[in-house]
Amino acid sequence: MAEAVGPEDEMGEAGAQYEDSDSEDEAFLDPYDPKSGGQIVCELDGEDEGGEDMDEDDDDDAEDEGNVEDEEPVVDISSGRIQGHTDAIYCVAVHPSNPDLIASASGDDTGGLWNRATQQRIAVLDGHTDTVLQVAFNATGTLVATAGMDGVVKVWSSSDGKLVTNLEGPGEDITFVQWHSKGDVLLAGSSDASVWMWNAQSGSCMAVLSGHSESVTCGMFSQDGKTVITGSQDGSARVWNPKDSSCLFSMSDPKGIGTFHAGPITSIDSKGDFILTGSEDATAILTAIATSAGGAPTGKVVATYRNHTLGVESVAISPSMQYMATGGIDGHVFVYDAHQDTPRFQCVHTAAVTKIMWHHSRELLLSCSVDKSVGVWDGRSGAQVARWTGHADTVMDVAISGDGATAVSGSDDACLLLWTFP
Repeated sequence: MAEAVGPEDEMGEAGAQYEDSDSEDEAFLDPYDPKSGGQIVCELDGEDEGGEDMDEDDDDDAEDEGNVEDEEPVVDISSGRIQGHTDAIYCVAVHPSNPDLIASASGDDTGGLWNRATQQRIAVLDGHTDTVLQVAFNATGTLVATAGMDGVVKVWSSSDGKLVTNLEGPGEDITFVQWHSKGDVLLAGSSDASVWMWNAQSGSCMAVLSGHSESVTCGMFSQDGKTVITGSQDGSARVWNPKDSSCLFSMSDPKGIGTFHAGPITSIDSKGDFILTGSEDATAILTAIATSAGGAPTGKVVATYRNHTLGVESVAISPSMQYMATGGIDGHVFVYDAHQDTPRFQCVHTAAVTKIMWHHSRELLLSCSVDKSVGVWDGRSGAQVARWTGHADTVMDVAISGDGATAVSGSDDACLLLWTFP
């Protein structure tokens, strides 16, 4: 088992220290305690183990006995820090061919374009009326899309940050956006249970995919770009034909007999004929797309991964399609061989994992966590290659440059941190 390395092991040269002033109670996983068994351990201020309030004298005694520990300062080992947002950063993206151009989405109702080399803001992507949750460059990098809780997708010129068009239609929050790999076609899912597809240049709607009964939480174009795959709060995953808006097939467990997820789907990834879904039910399911006797596509579950003890927040298929990774609220990252339900290895954070992703050209797996770090793991052995620290709050997202040499992370601390791969 590969476990998170402490800051003292991965610090290298002494970096800047940022005092963590967060005084809120935290729930965390202690990977070093064999008695914890992967369970969540809660430290609650003002309560003893029996749940009774402690008086001030008890508090003083607890401190004297070493039961109350001051949090260690956060050591910043990043290669750069970009500041300018005034609220949490929820999503980051890097231009596909220019590693110095970074985009961000923030709770301050704006997106941003930034220069990595100068660490300065190029443009404020302004005009949203609520939190911006999503940001993404198109395949050529000429356009960047932002979307969020106001239900509007905005498309901007990446060269100067000027607004190109507003894409409207969904009635509620936008939960994800993705560009087609071969054109300026943009896909977005909404909390109103619909999925929309637009021509980003003209602003015209190309398709509306309707069939989910609750919020569409995640989605994407298939790797060949011919179909759309979505997951929903209703516990189902669907594969769509975007040309006629028809649902090709749906994967669900309406009778509760264990044929698919028993809870809302939180994350999805797809490569080749594989679809990997993660759920609040603490499982991830690998489905293979097949062809029925009548020639219609269908889905067959080939593996169910049940090692998490709490909900699965993020899933990722390796570029080789050989490995499947899952990250959960229990602080664990598991990596499996595609058709095996026993993990090859596990990587451990000391708090919930918010996102995982594979490096596009190296066998490396990245994980973001509530423990304020980004883990970089060897995707074949699980050995920790690096532990990136410097954020003062939850790391919400990480993105890798097109050349694979650098990365950027965004956090609840409203900062972007810059990283270079070892």
